[in-house]
Parts: sequence; C-alpha cells; structure tokens
Amino acid sequence: MYGLFFILFVVAVPVASNAKELPEKFYGKFDLDHSENFDEYLEAKGYGWFTRKLVTFATFKKEFKKSDKPGKFDYSNLTSKKNVHYEGVELGKEFVGEGLDSTKHKVEDQSLFLQLRSCEACGASEWQLTGERDVTFDLVGDVLFERHNPIEKGEAKDETYEYSFINKDGKEYLLVKMEANGVVGKRFYKRM
Repeated sequence: MYGLFFILFVVAVPVASNAKELPEKFYGKFDLDHSENFDEYLEAKGYGWFTRKLVTFATFKKEFKKSDKPGKFDYSNLTSKKNVHYEGVELGKEFVGEGLDSTKHKVEDQSLFLQLRSCEACGASEWQLTGERDVTFDLVGDVLFERHNPIEKGEAKDETYEYSFINKDGKEYLLVKMEANGVVGKRFYKRM
C-alpha cells in the first residue's frame, strides 16, 4: 500500500512541477509609452485609414493580475475606446473572448503547433508560429505569445502578439511586437 502512494507521489510531483505559469515580472499594470512602425503594421494588416487613426490615437493600458484560481491569471486590455477583460486565463488553454471590435475571438490551445525558430528575447533573431489552429496566451522561454482568431465577421483580423521585456534608453519596457506581411510594429509599455 505504501509503495502505491510512493509511486503516485513520484509520478504526480514532476507533472505538477511542469505546469506553466505566467512569470512574476508580467504581473502589474502597463501604460503605452510609444510605438514604432505601428501605423505601417496596421496598414500591412489591411486596415483602412480611418480605423488606423482610431487605433493609433487611442490610449492603451495592459494589466496582468493573479487569478483567485491557482496557475491562472486575469488579463485586461484597457483602451479609450473599449476595455476587454479575460479572467482565469490558463497558459495553453483555449477559450472564446471578446475582442476590441466587440466580436467574439476564438482562442485555442496551440502549444503543439508553436514552433520556435528563434526568439530575440531568448537570444536569437526571429520566431514563427505554424499550424492551422489558433493560440492565445502561451509561454516560450521568457516570451509570452497571444493569438486571436475572430470567429465573427468584422474588420478584425487574425492577430499574434509577442510580449517580452527590454531595456531601452535606460528604462525597462514591456514590448509588444506584432508582424504582418514582413512589417513589424512595436509598442512600448512602461510599468505604472
């Protein structure tokens, strides 16, 4: 009988310790400080002039909070146009959430389809997502990926965001990178 408990303990502990959790440094509130190449990125995504101007001039804040549920977090994208909240997010798990355009976005577990060719924040130069399914919050090294696939009609497009921390001009920023048709947009958020 004791042998069975020992075997269960030996098997359960490594499984529990392999669970991915959001690193501590992501928790907090972040305010958009500046952007690089963001309008060009939106244009490459196919957004019209009016939509690009609305997005470019909106205020943006991001917030990551620990959830009441172990191993999960709450995420808020706060803008002057609309606020979006996701509660009880678990890395690598699918869910349906509302986008900034008020349409439903499908967010699925894509851990198996995430292929890291290289990652700037991990000491390399580029990354790539492959596969036909969608991913939302997933962690590769110290980089958090968020992917949305709108499931309702509207102007929203598939989106992938890469979150990492960088130092620029002596300040630490939460960098959110996105890419469309070879055009990379960057948004720099300072911790509040």
